[in-house]
Amino acid sequence: MSGMIVPILVAVTVALLVFGSAQVASFLADGEKRKLKQRLSANDRPGASAGLTNRSITIQQSSPGALGNIRLVAKLSRTLLQAYPDASVARFMALCLAIFTFTFVMSFLVTDAAVMSLLIAAGAAYVPVIVVNNKRARRQRMLSDQLPEALDFLSRILRAGHSLSTGLQMMAEELPQPLATEFRRSYDQLSLGQAMDDCLKEMSTRIESTDFAFFVTAILIQRQTGGDLSEVLGNISGMIRQRQRLQNHVKAKTAEGRFTGYILTAFPAVMFGLSYMLNPDYAGVLLKSSTGLTLLGIAVGLQLMGLYFIKKITTVRV
Repeated sequence: MSGMIVPILVAVTVALLVFGSAQVASFLADGEKRKLKQRLSANDRPGASAGLTNRSITIQQSSPGALGNIRLVAKLSRTLLQAYPDASVARFMALCLAIFTFTFVMSFLVTDAAVMSLLIAAGAAYVPVIVVNNKRARRQRMLSDQLPEALDFLSRILRAGHSLSTGLQMMAEELPQPLATEFRRSYDQLSLGQAMDDCLKEMSTRIESTDFAFFVTAILIQRQTGGDLSEVLGNISGMIRQRQRLQNHVKAKTAEGRFTGYILTAFPAVMFGLSYMLNPDYAGVLLKSSTGLTLLGIAVGLQLMGLYFIKKITTVRV
């Protein structure tokens, strides 16, 4: 019976890996088709109510179902939505599960250590999350960098005598990506009958930027109290540019501390690799004994903890 365990685990691993790969391939191949289907479904119902139409054109958040009540899953869904708007939480979790299972089985077959294989599989399954977080961070930086020019552009549109809705349409057509996509979604919602305030609030929720929240708040206040919105947008644009300059200055000042943290984290791993290459019997004790593996795991955990605290110390929010 024990001889059947390994083939069964390998078969399950291959099946999960094929399933995860198929989900990813399906997502990459059908992304444009889903966008077209979504837009056609919104435009083919002229007699539909405003609420139903708004739901059809609003950005499609991959609903995790019953898991949506879990805070961690809800946060993952929001992060995935901001990094890859057409992605699905179910497919992403299936991909992570396939990677975890495949890595665990392969590591267990090589090392014959369940605990070590479990840790390796958990680290491998977390790699897609790191990729999504990095993608989201890059997209958020691009949005922040594009926002001052976008506000100046909208200010000039308003000075020319156009309305705010026309300004949103022109921003969706003229601005670079990814900011143009967000204004396009907002303008589509507005065209289908959703209130201007709700469109701007939803866009602010999708972007999750303090600078963009200033912009939305200024518009909402101006719509209630009146005033020269173009002048307000110009002031906000100048303030955002000053904050960005200050952020770059702080980043330059803390570069030495961050670089030191990276060196201190990589140095033990490099030295261990060199020691293993020069004297495998001496350094291999950490890999061939349970005590060595335990000490190695503790060392890696302490290194990651030190890197986390160094990052916290050198991160200054402006």
